[in-house]
Amino acid sequence: MTPSRLHAPRALRRARLALASVVLASAALLAPAGAAAQGAGGDPTLAQTLFEEGRRLMEAKSYAEACPKLAESQRLRPGTGTLLNLALCNEALGRTATAWGQFKEALFASKKEGNAAREAFAQEHISALEPRLSKIQLNAESTPGLLIRVDGNDIPAAALGTPIPIDPGTHQVEATAQGYSVWSTTVQVGESADLKAIAIPKLQPAPAPESAAAPRAPAAGEAAGGPRGGGEGLRTAGFVIGGAGVAVLGVGAVFGALAAGQASDAEKDPALCPNKQCTPRGREEIEAAETKALVSTIGVGVGIAALGAGAILVLTSGPARTEGARAAGGPVQARVVPLLGPDGGGVGVLGRF
Repeated sequence: MTPSRLHAPRALRRARLALASVVLASAALLAPAGAAAQGAGGDPTLAQTLFEEGRRLMEAKSYAEACPKLAESQRLRPGTGTLLNLALCNEALGRTATAWGQFKEALFASKKEGNAAREAFAQEHISALEPRLSKIQLNAESTPGLLIRVDGNDIPAAALGTPIPIDPGTHQVEATAQGYSVWSTTVQVGESADLKAIAIPKLQPAPAPESAAAPRAPAAGEAAGGPRGGGEGLRTAGFVIGGAGVAVLGVGAVFGALAAGQASDAEKDPALCPNKQCTPRGREEIEAAETKALVSTIGVGVGIAALGAGAILVLTSGPARTEGARAAGGPVQARVVPLLGPDGGGVGVLGRF
C-alpha cells in the first residue's frame, strides 16, 4: 500500500469537514436557530455574537476556542443550525461520541422542522461517525444503593452492562453507596472503535469511625488537664503563695516604719513623755506603736515563710518529682497551712511529694 493511500482516510475526513463548513455557511444552515426550535428567555444578541465568533474560529481551525462559544450560544438560544455547527466543531476535536449525540439531536429537530437539507446533513455525519465510536461498558456487582459516575456524571442503573459511546481519552469511573467505601479507577479509551469493559466489584463496608476513648477521671491532687496536672497545680500555687509573701512583707515593713516613727515621736514629745515619764496620753501612743510593731513582726514572718513555701512548691513541681512521688505511693498531695505564735507567724506546706 502506498503512502498516499495510507493518508487517504484522513484527507477524506478533512475534505468532508471543509465541505460541511461551506454547506453550513449557506443561508439555509448558517442561522443559529430555526423559528420552531428557538428557545425563549436567552439573550439573542449575545447568542448571535457568540455564534458568529465561533464560526469565525472554526474557519480558522481554532476548534478548541470555537466549541465553547458555540456551546454557550446554543445554551442561550437553542437552535438546530447552532447545534449542527457545535457537532461539527466537536467532531473536528475528535470528540466522536459528543458529536454523534449532537448530530442525532439535530437530526430529530430537522425532521420536526421539515428541513430536509439539515436532516440529510446530520444523517451523513451520523453514518460516518457510528463505525468509529469508542464505548465503555460498566459491569457492577449488586450493592444496595449503588451509584456510579463517569467523569462526575451519574450513570443510570439501566445503562449497566450496555456499551455506552464515550469520547476517546482518559476517564474517571467511581462507584459509591451509603455505608460503603468508595471505589474508583481510571480508564484510557482509544480513538476509534475501542471498547473498554469495566468490572466494578462489590463495594466493601466502610470502616466504623474510631470512638474517642472515655476520659480518665483525674486522681487526687492531679489537675484535670492530664497526668502532669499535679505538678502544674503545685507550680501555680507556689507562684501565688510567693507573690502573696512579697505583698505581706511589704505590709510588715510599712507597719514597722510607722511603729518606729510613732514611738520615737512620743518619746521626744515633752508634752507626752516629760523626763522619760509618759503621761497617760503618751502611754497610749507608745502602746499603739507597739501594736504596729507586732503587726510588722507578724507580717515579716508570714511574708518570709510564704516566700519559702512558694519556692518549695515550685522546686517540687517538676515532672521528675511528681512522677517519682506517684511511683512511691500515689499522686502528689500538698496543702498550705497558717502557722501562728505569740511573737509572729508564717505558713507551712504539708503533704506528700
